[in-house]
Amino acid sequence: MTEPLMTIEQLLSVFTENKSWDKQYRLIIQLGKQLPPLADSSKIEVNQVKGCESLAWLLIENKNSRYNFKMDSDTRVVKGLMMILLAIFQGKTAEQIHEIDIKAIFAQLGLLNHLSPSRANGLLAIVEKIQGV
Repeated sequence: MTEPLMTIEQLLSVFTENKSWDKQYRLIIQLGKQLPPLADSSKIEVNQVKGCESLAWLLIENKNSRYNFKMDSDTRVVKGLMMILLAIFQGKTAEQIHEIDIKAIFAQLGLLNHLSPSRANGLLAIVEKIQGV
């Protein structure tokens, strides 16, 4: 059984408690270990997120007007970032997803300040696909 997703508020709280980037980086790695793996049959080109330096896949499912996302990557850090995205977007309606100010949330978390430009671009590429629903 997988653990329930953190809420945005819980994420912000945990990141605030772990102020140093080293602690936040470890937290991202720990979150990545919780990401359910994607079946190999889903790791196909049509599901691949372009713009990521690492291999990254995103599946979008719409059930009863709520969106569920399945993601995977070949790196632990990207998996952790994906868990953050799941906490933010999972189970929301298209309207709710479009209303989310992701850059403000990332600023509160301090993520974009510490990620390499290529990793930040990859993260934003995933967000762009999610917000394109």
